Amino acid sequence: MARLSRGFTLLEVMMVIVIIGIMASMLIPTLRGQDFSQDLEVHAKRFDSLFTLAAEYALLNNLELGLLVEDNFYEFYGFDGQRWQPLDSIDKLERVEFSEPFSIRLNLEDLPIEPQIGIEAEDFEERQEEFYLDEEEEPVFPQIYILSGGDITPFQLIFTFDDGFDAPIYFIVSAGYTLPLSTQGPLDDLP
Repeated sequence: MARLSRGFTLLEVMMVIVIIGIMASMLIPTLRGQDFSQDLEVHAKRFDSLFTLAAEYALLNNLELGLLVEDNFYEFYGFDGQRWQPLDSIDKLERVEFSEPFSIRLNLEDLPIEPQIGIEAEDFEERQEEFYLDEEEEPVFPQIYILSGGDITPFQLIFTFDDGFDAPIYFIVSAGYTLPLSTQGPLDDLP
């Protein structure tokens, strides 16, 4: 008499697990796309909060602050009368870095970003030598200034998520000459 088999063989169970794994790996990146938009929004709102904190700190402590922006980070600086120093002493105002595929870009509304506005290159180098005696340390010049009187440099900071597969996602944080900052996004195209 033939024996009836009840249940599945090990091979059948393993094949089902492999198929489910392949389907899940194809589905998860599709679902993750909306989380990137939310992650980008968190980065933009965090910047808004930190910038507001820095502006209020400058106003309350009668300090001149600055913001340096690069492709993968931004950092707040304080002016000590001779040079710009990172604000490492203030917990929340430390350097914020971004990893791929996130990036940021600064737009100063058609203003040049170069620190030597109105100064010839030779004059700038002479003044630099006067104030910065340590030749090993490069001087830092923030692009955005946060003044003790409450004024700030007008700017747009564009937060971007671009993984190379889907259309890029943008958030724009912009400022006039005073607070508050405004945040737009998520945007599919830049205005």
